[in-house]
Amino acid sequence: MIEWLSQYSGSIVLVSFFSAFAGITLWAFMPANKAGLERHAEIPLREVE
Repeated sequence: MIEWLSQYSGSIVLVSFFSAFAGITLWAFMPANKAGLERHAEIPLREVE
């Protein structure tokens, strides 16, 4: 088991990171999240009260 894990650890990490990236990207571009993300995008442009 340890030999298999050490042999394929690079591939496992690569697939894990790519899956996380793809999931976050899909989540960010879902239409349901658009309003919230637009509000967050305008934060630097708001005036301090």
